[in-house]
Amino acid sequence: MAVKRVVAVLALATSLLATSVLGEEQAKCGQASYYPSEYACYDNKTLCPITFSLPTKPCGGGCYSPEQYSCEDETIKDLPEATSPFTLTFSGVRKTFQNLNVKACGRYLAVGANARECHACTAAGGTNCGTYQNSTVLLPGGEMASDVPGHQYWYINPTDGILRYTEALAGNASLWNATIPGKEFAGQNVKVYENGLFTWTREDATTHWWMACLVTLPGGAVGTARSWRIYAPTYVNMERGDCELGRIFSKAVDRKAGVYKYP
Repeated sequence: MAVKRVVAVLALATSLLATSVLGEEQAKCGQASYYPSEYACYDNKTLCPITFSLPTKPCGGGCYSPEQYSCEDETIKDLPEATSPFTLTFSGVRKTFQNLNVKACGRYLAVGANARECHACTAAGGTNCGTYQNSTVLLPGGEMASDVPGHQYWYINPTDGILRYTEALAGNASLWNATIPGKEFAGQNVKVYENGLFTWTREDATTHWWMACLVTLPGGAVGTARSWRIYAPTYVNMERGDCELGRIFSKAVDRKAGVYKYP
């Protein structure tokens, strides 16, 4: 990816988050003044933006995210894409989101103190349910780390951009056919970097961030039993007023960290 494109992407993310801390004093980087909450200074001469509490680094006259790129001979290059099963961690402006795991339950992926992580297992057929760690684990090819016959898949719903997963698809042709467009949509628009960013690409620009949108679970009054479901920042979703921006990171894990089935 060209440096100019990387800088443009970082500038977009920074402009969306450009709110300095109230009362924050400016610092000096060479002759330039800057807010330390918004930029990192290197060698007292180069400023690079901080996005979602994570500093970018200088390379070849531009700035890059070390969670997605490397700098080799002053050239920005992509990190390798993931080949291992992985968990997801959300990092956003809201402090309560920092380093929280994305969890799967009820066909949705969500984050937050009240986000539920659901799993199910049956010992029928000799399944050893004790071998699973029951964490939310995804595979780079679009599957969930589940062993239920028929498998389960994660995908972005093409109608509203929400990050979801399927139920087990064995023997259910209509569900399989309905799911395929979502699976293809995810495969074309999502890249996962090994121990790096979980990214989404819009048709006209590459973005490295997601949206966590507030949901009150059934039976809960406003302000209780709430979680934040994960959405791609489509143009329609960006008009919502109940969402927070953030980045999502992958961490390589063993496949058995997953579950037998995600209900």
